[in-house]
Amino acid sequence: MTTLCHFLLFVFITSCFRIGNTIEVNDDQVTQVHVMNALPKDSAPLEIRCNSADANLDAKQLKSGDDYSWSVEEETATYFCEAFWGNKFASWHAFEPPRDANRKTVFWLINENGFFLGYDNSTWVEKSTWETE
Repeated sequence: MTTLCHFLLFVFITSCFRIGNTIEVNDDQVTQVHVMNALPKDSAPLEIRCNSADANLDAKQLKSGDDYSWSVEEETATYFCEAFWGNKFASWHAFEPPRDANRKTVFWLINENGFFLGYDNSTWVEKSTWETE
């Protein structure tokens, strides 16, 4: 009887590890998008609105140094963002499946000169600039 109990316990624990490992692999495949405000410290807050066809994210006001992030719900959906800063505005694709789907993290740095894309939070490529009314 004791051998049977040990065997069943072993099977149960092994099953739990397999389920846990499967869930962990799926979590690793989710892309995290970060939008970081790198505008001057004393400037007005940056207003950000981001959406996809299936997800409407809350509008956010970011002070200088703030980081707004979310997990991409659907790897095939494009996430479109708009930014407003004083009399300046811009729109861009914060997540594009062909460009970003195999990335774990997508970073956007917003400063006075525009919108910069990076995947390592240190190397940046300018993708968009501010517009004015």
